Amino acid sequence: MSSASASKIPRGAPFLAFNISVGLFIVIFLLTPVLGHFTGRSEEISESAAQLAHFRKIARSVSSPTNKALHGVDPFLPGTEERVVSADLQASLKSIASNAGVNLLGIRGLPGSRHQKLRMVAVSAELEGSLAAVRDMVVAIENQTPFLFVTAASFRSVSEGEDGPIRAELKVQGAIRDGGPAGATEAGAK
Repeated sequence: MSSASASKIPRGAPFLAFNISVGLFIVIFLLTPVLGHFTGRSEEISESAAQLAHFRKIARSVSSPTNKALHGVDPFLPGTEERVVSADLQASLKSIASNAGVNLLGIRGLPGSRHQKLRMVAVSAELEGSLAAVRDMVVAIENQTPFLFVTAASFRSVSEGEDGPIRAELKVQGAIRDGGPAGATEAGAK
């Protein structure tokens, strides 16, 4: 009789084992994935918030000096004849290239175009230099006053490896004012 009483399972043990197994099933297969999903989303939201704060900081630092500096600056290239303005733009790009440490291989005027109500003068510049020097030139062009825009760019490596010089072709555009000086356009409109 002693062996029969030892193998006897307490009366509530199967119920307790079933409840524990259901509880483990719920935790392992239902709660863990849901909590993992919310944890991942929380991390993504935190990273996005930090990135947004960084971009807002950059936008504030860029927009504040720009707004103050633009009140007395003419955003248009000086001149009214496209060929003359294109020649001035080419000379300006040569100067920017020499300041940036880039070897200017060729520069030529492109046909002008219209963008909304603006007459655009375009120049194509082919240059060679280190990646940092080419980047400095693009930054100098786009921080120029009157405003210039790099509207197309093509880059290719001249040598093997990542640190070698690159050859770039940039299309740079600037706007010229229609009808001469600013006062003439505004007076003609009234």
